[in-house]
Amino acid sequence: MKCLIVKVKDRKRTPTYKKMISGKDVYSFPSNLDDAIEYSSSTLHEENEWYMITSFSKTTFCIELLKEDFSSVNYEKLSKSEVDSIDYLCSIQDDIFYFQNISKANLKPRRFIHIGDDFTYEENSKSININVTPDAIYQKNNDTLYFQSLSKLKKIFKGIEELYREATDEETTEFLNSSFINLTSGYSTLEVKTANRKRITMALETLKKFNPKEKKQIVKYISKYCKNLKTNEDKNTFDIGSEKELKELIYGIEQRYYTTEIGNEKRLANSVIKL
Repeated sequence: MKCLIVKVKDRKRTPTYKKMISGKDVYSFPSNLDDAIEYSSSTLHEENEWYMITSFSKTTFCIELLKEDFSSVNYEKLSKSEVDSIDYLCSIQDDIFYFQNISKANLKPRRFIHIGDDFTYEENSKSININVTPDAIYQKNNDTLYFQSLSKLKKIFKGIEELYREATDEETTEFLNSSFINLTSGYSTLEVKTANRKRITMALETLKKFNPKEKKQIVKYISKYCKNLKTNEDKNTFDIGSEKELKELIYGIEQRYYTTEIGNEKRLANSVIKL
């Protein structure tokens, strides 16, 4: 089955899907999806790299469209009057769902020359550009969502931004009040910037998984590698008075520091991929 549907909003702002085109493959399946990396907030995102979320239908941000058996007969035809209400496209091609966001700028009337059997000048016409690479691909047979930029998915999968959100003031304060942190130089929640707030959400989740013994071990680990962080005599607390010191501490909690087996060189892993 091949069908291109669009999500639109009616006058009551209720989201619904309408059928646009049938019988066409709008997108091509990428050849490098086998190399996709399981998404993690601790992984540095590279341009043109594919990431994946497995068991996607079990997440809270999976839409009903992907959970149901799709049949094009259940969808009405899109009318021209509804074009301005399009949020995104979804091309269903043999149980593979391809998604593309549609911006309001994309739908603005413009002048262009249509190149077909003949050249036709059109004025005040609307068209939709189909990207070579979709914003997301969902494979139903393995229940996996593939994407290259998580930020492009917010309009399609509501709540997915939780995977890379910033810590709130309350969460930031909670972290800074940790027993192993001693704030100095007037450093407080107000001074914590976006980059470190994103790291704090990751660190809080990591700390929740530690038992009391592991929490003591991580303090020793940080003391071993983070020599720039001042500690008290018994090394149970770290002085944190700047963004740089906070980042160094969080990298320690995430165990980003390591020593090479050959050469005994201490290094920092800027990106982490679980094996």
